[in-house]
Amino acid sequence: MSDQKHIFALGGESHTAPGNTIPAYWAALGSGASGLALSVRLTSDGTVVCCDEATLKATCDDPRRVSKVSAAEIRGLDAGVTFRSTILNDNNHASGRGEDTPWSGEGKHPSQWLYHPTLSETLVLFSRRCDLLIFLRPNGKSAEARRDLVNAVAALLVRFGVDRSSVIGGDAETLALVGKALPEVTLALEAGDGEKASAAVATAKKLAAKRILLRAEQFLSTTGTPAAAFVKSLGRGLKVLVSSDIQPFALAPKQLQKIGNAPWLDGFVCRAVHETLDSVRRPCEVLADDFGGKVFNSAVWELGYSKSNKDTKVFQDDGLVIEIQNGGEYSGGAALTTFSIHGDFDARISYHVTNSHQGTTFELAAIQVDPGYREVNLTFDVHGAPPYASSERDEDDGFRIGWNNGPALTNFSPKKLTLKKVGSDYEVTRVHDEAQSSNLYNEYSRDVGYAKKDSPEGELRLVRTGSIFNSYYKDQNNAAWVLSGSALVPTLAGDVFLRLGAKHWPKGGIVPPANTVKFRGFKLFQRRI
Repeated sequence: MSDQKHIFALGGESHTAPGNTIPAYWAALGSGASGLALSVRLTSDGTVVCCDEATLKATCDDPRRVSKVSAAEIRGLDAGVTFRSTILNDNNHASGRGEDTPWSGEGKHPSQWLYHPTLSETLVLFSRRCDLLIFLRPNGKSAEARRDLVNAVAALLVRFGVDRSSVIGGDAETLALVGKALPEVTLALEAGDGEKASAAVATAKKLAAKRILLRAEQFLSTTGTPAAAFVKSLGRGLKVLVSSDIQPFALAPKQLQKIGNAPWLDGFVCRAVHETLDSVRRPCEVLADDFGGKVFNSAVWELGYSKSNKDTKVFQDDGLVIEIQNGGEYSGGAALTTFSIHGDFDARISYHVTNSHQGTTFELAAIQVDPGYREVNLTFDVHGAPPYASSERDEDDGFRIGWNNGPALTNFSPKKLTLKKVGSDYEVTRVHDEAQSSNLYNEYSRDVGYAKKDSPEGELRLVRTGSIFNSYYKDQNNAAWVLSGSALVPTLAGDVFLRLGAKHWPKGGIVPPANTVKFRGFKLFQRRI
């Protein structure tokens, strides 16, 4: 498929995170989507909000219709309370579900930011960052309901200066009104369920639409090839946006291969961005290390410590082992790649943790400072040597992304003088300042998922697309990847080093217990160029 084909993420990266939320929108771009596909509706007070369904039941577990709720009320509802992960089979159709609701705000950090945003908020963040495909969902079929939504959306697009660059989708009656309110906007006719492609094409031409949205089953033959008559009917001015047959997660790989390079194809509308991209731009495994045996690969990894105390041991023994003894000091260690990774990447690691507890954290992180020559320095410190982006298991609270856009500030422990009597005199021993990371610019997303002691195994994943980093995890409750956060980290260089680290520290007067983290199955992917 040509790189010029659009990939519109429906509701954002809504396969791995709650749809139509700010984290899902960022994650879509961090997954490689070229644009966002938004469904918008009017609230009871006339505000345009982003929400797929007519009611809030599917996302917020609230049965009320969007049209009966104010924008302020929607902002106070947790849009992640019902989300469950979805396993996709080889044809990218749903084949299983996760066993928990990892994005529920219960017991987590405040959930107010995980809500269905207004279109205005979305335009502030994304209207100049990516392409927008906006589906209009009127509150009913009356001309008045359609006109109210069209006028509200048109006013926002003109205000933000994106009325020419946006694509507006909807049914024929709604698009007829859009064409009058925004004569320069690109119209995308959404074919009805069961409607024949030929009929939809004829309607699109009457509306002077430049795009038509079809499900693959509406125009692909049993062989998976578009009928020649259908292609001819499009003419020169009409291009097709395609969604998948059953649920719009992603087209089957064979379907993508059949139509991916067609000149009449504008792009895809999907929930599963990674799976769509994987079918058209194959990810290549450029590095793998299972950490087998007892001798680590010194050409790839350098091992070191965050502090000079003796609480931590880092070694290889059928896995990269970070063993931290019971003690009251800040202590930890890590392995860091000896070479930098250039450009976009997808890094993954399996883990086993023996004692999740407050004051214990481990991560897969990207930093831009190389390991240096000292065995003890901040590059081996979890959250050390900023700027950084990290996919981490946060104590026993859950999973999250951590990041720091600030400079590599450091704190120093004060010098200590030790007096030792030698004969009739005293010998002065100096303990030099020791650097530790400054948390001044650290940021963390909301905790996602389950991380107690009875869930010791799983996987972490960190994906980079440009300046956006996504973090994911798998565990005993989720066989499919779950987004744990997305962050814009523009201060990180184009070349970064990867860190596998763990630490513990005294917290709230509690001495953290002994803990061991074992990493295995490291894999690094980068897409074909």
